[in-house]
Amino acid sequence: MQRKLIRLALPALIAVLFCGPAMAQVRLGVDVGALRIRIAPDAPPAPREERRTPRPSSQHVWVGGYWDRQGDRWDWAPGRWEKPSERGSRWIRPQYHNEGGATRYDPGHWSHQKVEEGDDYKNWRKDHPKGH
Repeated sequence: MQRKLIRLALPALIAVLFCGPAMAQVRLGVDVGALRIRIAPDAPPAPREERRTPRPSSQHVWVGGYWDRQGDRWDWAPGRWEKPSERGSRWIRPQYHNEGGATRYDPGHWSHQKVEEGDDYKNWRKDHPKGH
């Protein structure tokens, strides 16, 4: 009985060990509400090189890795396959712009998601009007 249980459980364990990392790179496109434009005193590091895993389905879109501003530091968001939550939606990669000696960060998002100015960026713009 114990041998039969091991024979049945072993393939499942192997599948979890080997498929887990690939599955970790797949996310469903979840709308998290408004995304915020941020300002940072420093630019993000150079992009990291990544290896694209096989495409899970024809509905999945590759979202390349990018630097995401989290609090007061840049965190790497690894590349992954995502399935858009809305039909016809496309991925818009993050943008980093030099603005008055700082870096404006427009987060990556799906075309159906709303992007707003974050409070830190609004306050920074008040203190740094264009042309001054």
